[in-house]
Amino acid sequence: SEGSEDDDYVPYVPVKIRKQQMLQKMLRLRGKAVDEEQKDSGEEQRDEDEALGPRSHISLLDQHQHLKEKAEARKESAKEKQLKEEEKILESVAEGRALMSVKEMAKGIIYDDPIKTSWKAPRYILNMPDTRHERVRKKFHILVDGDGIPAPIKSFREMKLPPAILKGLKKKGIIHPTPIQIQGIPTVLSGRDMIGIAFTGSGKTLVFTLPIIMFALEQEKRLPFFKREGPYGLIICPSRELARQTHGIIEYYCKLLEEEGAPQLRTALCIGGMSVKEQMEVVKHGVHMMVATPGRLMDLLQKKMVGLDICRYLALDEADRMIDMGFEEDIRTIFSYFKGQRQTLLFSATMPKKIQNFAKSALVKPITINVGRAGAASLDSFFILTVSAA
Repeated sequence: SEGSEDDDYVPYVPVKIRKQQMLQKMLRLRGKAVDEEQKDSGEEQRDEDEALGPRSHISLLDQHQHLKEKAEARKESAKEKQLKEEEKILESVAEGRALMSVKEMAKGIIYDDPIKTSWKAPRYILNMPDTRHERVRKKFHILVDGDGIPAPIKSFREMKLPPAILKGLKKKGIIHPTPIQIQGIPTVLSGRDMIGIAFTGSGKTLVFTLPIIMFALEQEKRLPFFKREGPYGLIICPSRELARQTHGIIEYYCKLLEEEGAPQLRTALCIGGMSVKEQMEVVKHGVHMMVATPGRLMDLLQKKMVGLDICRYLALDEADRMIDMGFEEDIRTIFSYFKGQRQTLLFSATMPKKIQNFAKSALVKPITINVGRAGAASLDSFFILTVSAA
């Protein structure tokens, strides 16, 4: 009987060990083996690592490689996140920088009133009621916003353009102004800052070229430009082709004025791909107007070959394209070189957020003129359009 008792003897196993054995058995049945560390690391980590462990069918070397790759991936994603955050911070800082000169920022100068000019619309147009102006805008589908909007003028003669320019327009087959010109030219001649939203082919180039010629002519008659002085007016274009085209238009009308006995007006074209020496020849004799691309202009300003001390007129053509091409920071830097208040014109096919930020910090009581479909939708988020009911 003692022998049978020895055969039936089962060694005592502590409760703790029995529980562990049972747990291991259950985990084996499920195909899982987890230790205490894996339990404490959270559900997400356990799910990722459940295929690993001493009882898995993956070698320790492969497991080590897998864990190493995962750790590197986590590290990389953390770096990417940090870089994205840094980019956002830099972007917000850049957007927050006002488009002002160094002097204006240092002294806290803020301009409340637009620049005053000697130009005035004909008296009979000024005496017309606002209802007439609204009818004209409605007829030509001109959307406007701003305070003290100048009256729209339907003929070049009534805009008081010189006879030589009127002849030049006629030679080109331009008899009547386009909608952007009807409202835009009187606005610019009045000295107001302006945001022009118009599509290519709308005639927007004449809106900023004709007034700059008239302003430069007035300055030259008052006090001739001497050597290395100028420019008085600056036009910035996103591409060389557009800059050449704009320069050609200005040269055409300046030549016609000179033929009629007006003083010579010099215009410099400052773009990449051309000799700097050749471009500086015009500047050397005193330059009234300058048409430039952002890159070349930045280079000339940094080398102190050109100054914006007396520049009082700035037009940014196709501003949205300039932003898309990555010239935003260059434009901000160019603004820092101005020495006094200037009239700023901003032309764009659309009104993205960055252009809105430009307008907020750079323009003084701007008048917004929107012609056609381009940009109408994006205006709603920033400007309240005052349009008469249909």
